[in-house]
Amino acid sequence: MEDLFAKIFFAHCLGDYFLQPKTMALRKSEKNLQGIIYCTIHCVIYTACFSLFFQTMDPVFLLIIFISHWVIDYWSWGQKWLNLMRGRNFIEAFNSKEKYREIDITFSCIVYAVVDNTMHLFIAWLIIKKLF
Repeated sequence: MEDLFAKIFFAHCLGDYFLQPKTMALRKSEKNLQGIIYCTIHCVIYTACFSLFFQTMDPVFLLIIFISHWVIDYWSWGQKWLNLMRGRNFIEAFNSKEKYREIDITFSCIVYAVVDNTMHLFIAWLIIKKLF
C-alpha cells in the first residue's frame, strides 16, 4: 500500500509540478484550441511519468490516467468543487478590495492546489487499485 501511494505521489509530483512550465499551467484550461493543446501536452507528460513509475505501457492504464487528468485540468474540477462547496475562490479573492486581499489570494490558491491534488491523487489511486 505504501509503495503504491509513493509511486502515485511521485509520478503526480513529477508530472504536475517538475515538468509543467508556468505557461502550460496557466493556459491549459483556456476554452480554445490552444488550451486543448496545452492540456493535452501536459497530460501526455503526466501520463508518461505514471508509465515510468509503474513501468508499464499498458494502453488501458495509460489512457485512463490521461483522460482522468485531462478532464480534471481542462475543466478545472478543483475550482468547480470549491464553487459547489462555497469554498475559497481565488478569482473572487483577486478581484476583492478587502484590506487583506493578498493573504486571501494566497490562501485561496493554496486551498485550490490542495483540492486539485486530492482529486488527482485519489482518482489515480482508485484507477490503479482496480487495474493492479
